[in-house]
Amino acid sequence: MGDRMPNSSLRRSAWPRFLRGPGQRLVGVFALFILLPGAFLGVFALRVLRQESQLARQRTRESLERTAEEIGRDLDTEFRRWNDAVRSAASLERPLDVNSFPEIVGQVFSEPGGGVFLSISDKRLEVFPPGALLYVSRSPAPAQTAPSRPPAGLAEAESLEIARKNYPRAIRAYRNLLDSAAAGSQPLILQRLARTLRKAGRLEEAAGAYRDLRRLGAVWIGGLPSDLIAQAELCSLASERGDTADLAQEAMAFYRDLAMGKWLLDKPRYLYYSDLGRTWCRDSRVEAGEFNSLRATERRRLALSRAAEDFLNDPRTVLPGEDIAYLAFRNTDPFAAVLVSADVLGSRWRPRIFSTRGEDLEAVLYAADGSAVFGSSPPATPPFAVTRDLRIDDTPWLLQIWPGRPEAIYADIRQKRTLSLTMLGFVTVLLAFGSYLTVRIVRRELEIARLRADFVSTVSHEFRSPLTGIRQLGGMLLDGRVTDPEKQRGYFKMIVQESDRLSRLVENILDFSRMEEGRREYRFEPLDPSPWLRTLVADFVTEIAANGAAVEADIQDGLPPISADKEALGSAVRNLLDNAVKYSPGSKTVWLDASAEGDVVKISVRDKGVGISELDRKRIFDRFYRAEGEISKRIKGAGLGLSLVKHVVTAHGGTVECQSRVGEGSIFTIRLPAVPVRGGE
Repeated sequence: MGDRMPNSSLRRSAWPRFLRGPGQRLVGVFALFILLPGAFLGVFALRVLRQESQLARQRTRESLERTAEEIGRDLDTEFRRWNDAVRSAASLERPLDVNSFPEIVGQVFSEPGGGVFLSISDKRLEVFPPGALLYVSRSPAPAQTAPSRPPAGLAEAESLEIARKNYPRAIRAYRNLLDSAAAGSQPLILQRLARTLRKAGRLEEAAGAYRDLRRLGAVWIGGLPSDLIAQAELCSLASERGDTADLAQEAMAFYRDLAMGKWLLDKPRYLYYSDLGRTWCRDSRVEAGEFNSLRATERRRLALSRAAEDFLNDPRTVLPGEDIAYLAFRNTDPFAAVLVSADVLGSRWRPRIFSTRGEDLEAVLYAADGSAVFGSSPPATPPFAVTRDLRIDDTPWLLQIWPGRPEAIYADIRQKRTLSLTMLGFVTVLLAFGSYLTVRIVRRELEIARLRADFVSTVSHEFRSPLTGIRQLGGMLLDGRVTDPEKQRGYFKMIVQESDRLSRLVENILDFSRMEEGRREYRFEPLDPSPWLRTLVADFVTEIAANGAAVEADIQDGLPPISADKEALGSAVRNLLDNAVKYSPGSKTVWLDASAEGDVVKISVRDKGVGISELDRKRIFDRFYRAEGEISKRIKGAGLGLSLVKHVVTAHGGTVECQSRVGEGSIFTIRLPAVPVRGGE
């Protein structure tokens, strides 16, 4: 049966085992034949380099140290200029205007993702320029909201739509409300009208209603701007109709508004709609140049938004990012700050600081955490490099500078140095790669051996339990110790159930063996999911009824047909149901939902059990995987069920995914492609 383990502790690492037995001998071989020769070669190369370049290094170092000191003073001056500018910006009168900022601050606002001004007054966050951030960590305060008291009759119209699903009457009710509603209530009613039209299959009318909604003044409905809702629904409708031309136009407009910061959303919603917008753009095959340009702009704005989020949570001077870092210059009272991209600052500071030296220099400025803020960190320590600790505006920095063309100083020394460093680098890379590869292989083998041992032990226990029950019940019946016909019938039923359980376990193991050897074959045939699922659920409910468990099924009628191996797919769904029952000790009910999403059939098994930790969700579909924990010890399983589920679903061209929260339950969802219905059938 399937096995998933919630609330598990981390697996104990195989590393201590690696230092015993064969692992210990392997470490000795590495130390003797690789580490020692590598260390000898490195020492030899360094000694040669030191002897040949000692004098040249000394003179060059003295010059670079003087230059580093001058650069430190210049950087300190620049930081002071920016701090003074932020203090001036903090006292600006509202509303803000780009021309009211000091010049050095206003210049960075013209570049997407270049910089942003943040201020907090009356516990409210203010951002300039508007749209510079694509999301904020604090919930944005909407400029307008839907009316707090809904129009009279709205509840009845919603009841017709949602509870009674009487769409024609609901549409008439919404339109009557719309004719008499105040201007502030119209977007709310229009959104529900468009939604009901779409449910009724009147897609063109729904699109028209959403266009009307987009033209109205933006209000907030359910935590979202009404024009965003309208624009997203128009894209969805175009996608549903298969109108690629309309989808391309609507999707690009929607994605452009998102990327340019038209709507200030919270982070999860922005990322959700951004992903939708990109998907629609790719599906409609919009013009690649504009899309790529918007995507690049969005990445820069997202990087700035992440930096602002980090800064608001933990104000500090340097905010490292994935590609570039951001610097924060702030004023305490009143609180205000300017976040600036290190690339933007570097493009302005570098010519002024380095070009005036009259030297060909390369430099990197590191923050206290070791991240490179200005310049690119070199792959190896450059020749003649000088490192200097700086303290700028009470913040520690590390400056590293070196000549941009060391060959111009000592060409012969550079040639020998390159040869020696190449050899040393090759040995180092070879050593690191060999060590990594060997450790990885050994750890993997140790883990597989442990998993196989656990598997054999678990399967032996699984076999022993039904066999013991069958033997005891059969012996009692054979010896004539049970004479009551009702008891005899109950014992026979228990023997059949244990036999079925044993048979399923054997079939799972055989299926796993065939899957491992690539011999698993499927007999695909057209299958009507609705009656098949109802029969499967009914059979499963009969089996678990004795345990007091139940399954509530919500299976949509008329699901599109699929091509499936009924037995294999049924085994996969039973595995999920069985897991849901086993891991729901506090709830005797599990749920199975089946519905259609376009040309996909979705089967979801839901429980209110103990849930699955994030760490375990990454591995629950791996073979033999059973995380450690108290519940794992109490619940039987071989660690094959979910692995088999994934294999079966993948073989059917579908996907399986898991959503779960510890203590709140889990949802396993299978998505299978529907087969097209031929004309005339």
